[in-house]
Amino acid sequence: MKKVAIAFAALALGGLSAHAAEKVKVMETVKLAAPPAQVWDKIGHFGELTWHPAVKTSEASDGDKLDSQRRLDLGGPILWEALTAYNAGKHSYTYKILDNGTNQKVLPVSHYVSTIMVKPDGQGSEVVWSSTFAPAPGATADAAKKAITGVYRGGLDALAKDFAKN
Repeated sequence: MKKVAIAFAALALGGLSAHAAEKVKVMETVKLAAPPAQVWDKIGHFGELTWHPAVKTSEASDGDKLDSQRRLDLGGPILWEALTAYNAGKHSYTYKILDNGTNQKVLPVSHYVSTIMVKPDGQGSEVVWSSTFAPAPGATADAAKKAITGVYRGGLDALAKDFAKN
């Protein structure tokens, strides 16, 4: 019986390392004709993601403090995330999607970690949204990458339209 348990453990560890090796990276950007501080005012609070058109409501358990959890209502599906780093001075925050099984039904990813950053760009700014993740069980790397790229483009394109009006 011990040999069977050891074999299962070895198989599981092998499966994890193969899955972990399938890391996917996505980075999308948008340049805006607004200073970084103005853009950061709009997108720089972890609990406020309603600037993204897919997000109906957004609330965080503890604002911009580390380990704050964010609940995103996407008009039906709910997505849960946690803040892992926050630097207002550098206009950047990092968060992860909580791997609770339910979230993987919303987006086909696991081990997802993402950073949103606003950088100076001439007289304006550049928003950089990047992440690393693995495809969720049963999802391909291409499908996971396409889903995340779509999320980022939806938000960044909305910012471009919003700041073009101002």
